[in-house]
Amino acid sequence: MSKIPTDLGRSLGKGIGQLCPFSLGKNNNQNHCAHYVSHMMGYEFSGPTCKNYTWADKQSPAKGAAIRVDDIFRKCTKIDLLSSKPTAIAECLIFVTLATNIKKVGNNYVMGNHPKKHIGILRQGKVWNYSNTHNKVVADSQANFVAKFTNAYKTTGTTVEFYYGAFI
Repeated sequence: MSKIPTDLGRSLGKGIGQLCPFSLGKNNNQNHCAHYVSHMMGYEFSGPTCKNYTWADKQSPAKGAAIRVDDIFRKCTKIDLLSSKPTAIAECLIFVTLATNIKKVGNNYVMGNHPKKHIGILRQGKVWNYSNTHNKVVADSQANFVAKFTNAYKTTGTTVEFYYGAFI
């Protein structure tokens, strides 16, 4: 069953250190978009998490969160191009990356590990995501999110693609 987040508003404008009790949350030099989404959605998968970042973090009883966009992408049971998202789906995950970072294997999309990738949560017409540039949570309109990341990731000869994924 999908968890639909209802408490995103409490995170707006906050830095990751205010949302994560582990040492990774204090490091503003890291990309925290997947980290933020995972804390808000309760995603803690095997593999890299903020809880297993250091030995001291591993000793804490607090729950950790996944930290990689491609790990979350891989766990989604329904992924497709954002342009194909049915209007009936008003809440989902939104992914952005370069077209060269996505492969289609059979009927499934697979995301690679290229650094140009980002994730947000679409809820009530806004894409809630972590601005690594400003080190805080922002809520962009879907159109603004698409424009912002197209401008940020597009270079000559590249294509920026957006995907939606069902909540895990």
